[in-house]
Amino acid sequence: MDKLLRRVRMAEGQVARKAKRAAFIKHSQDKHARRRESIGLFQAAGHQLGAAIKARHENYEMGPLAPRRDVSRLDKNGNYWGSISPEQTLLQTTLTDEQKEARAAWCGGSKYLCLAKGDRVVVVEGPFKGKIAAIEEIKRDIMAVTLTNELQVNTKIPDFMVVPGQNPVELMASVIPISAVRLVHPLRDPTTKKIRDVIIKELKPDRIYHDRPTRKKTWYRVIPGLNTRIPWPRAEPKVYKDYPGDTLRIAVEERTFVPTLLRPPMPETVIDELRNRYSIFRTRHTSEYIAQKEAEEAEKIARKKSINTMLSPVQELNRQQREIRRARGQPELTEEMLEKIGQVILKNKLAREGGTSSMTRTDAEVSHIEAAVEQLTLDPTAQGTKAPEEQPRPL
Repeated sequence: MDKLLRRVRMAEGQVARKAKRAAFIKHSQDKHARRRESIGLFQAAGHQLGAAIKARHENYEMGPLAPRRDVSRLDKNGNYWGSISPEQTLLQTTLTDEQKEARAAWCGGSKYLCLAKGDRVVVVEGPFKGKIAAIEEIKRDIMAVTLTNELQVNTKIPDFMVVPGQNPVELMASVIPISAVRLVHPLRDPTTKKIRDVIIKELKPDRIYHDRPTRKKTWYRVIPGLNTRIPWPRAEPKVYKDYPGDTLRIAVEERTFVPTLLRPPMPETVIDELRNRYSIFRTRHTSEYIAQKEAEEAEKIARKKSINTMLSPVQELNRQQREIRRARGQPELTEEMLEKIGQVILKNKLAREGGTSSMTRTDAEVSHIEAAVEQLTLDPTAQGTKAPEEQPRPL
């Protein structure tokens, strides 16, 4: 079983590494794609701004002799005079999570957005600055809103979508980022006590509630600092239309299966259809399969042990010697060994105290030292016995 679990861990690690590598590659590709899109949009906007400045100077300097620009001629970016590309109209760009949060920072962020369909907003940036309109649609993928048909721009239709005889330029509803709008709501003036429209520059969510059965989140929106709650716009009730192919409620509520404790709720073969029994990531196995694998492991271990029975004569001799040494145990020091060790220790001590003179001792000194060592080894606990170094040396 250890081998199976190790195989599962290796497979999971391999898949995780592949997924991490693929995610890194995708992130790099998306990053380069976003960079190309942003560079293209900035270049188009710069070209349009330069063309507008040039046209204004020509109209001012040349007067009636200024060239006509309302002709069916494409400019550098492939757009007609007075029109822009669909990418600019619909803001067809890919944003990162940080860019989405930055666009919706004033109204609670992208997760708890404090705007809804039907809110009245005012445009604070762009060519429609100062216009007030209701939100028609909120595009959460780019954190932008589509307002009512009042804010429309001339958009050049792609060539593959133009029907013969159709005008290649049409009016389309402009998509405006959320960072370029602010909420307009009637509030009571504390001084005059009159109700008037007020531009709300900041909103934040309050009392966030998570409904577990429906997995929905609800929250209130308030003005920070004033703690004034702004009500949500009234949503129109959804009208569900019945079709001939719809299932009747009586058929939905009919109980067609009653589980019992006498038999399993589903056949055992269904589990193999839902979960691959031969998958390399499988960790739950049947008892029969586990017993089979344990038997195989035991057989492998027994086969390895059987090899030890076939030994050469040298290996058998070495094994016998190891068993003899193991049975004999650790060696113990005898009295004679201890006596010899004491003699060597005392001799070395006397040599250290005597210095270099110990190398030129006379026979009398050597015999005196041997007598002292013999006396210590025979009666080591004798009281009043002077140490050899304390006895007077012979003259």
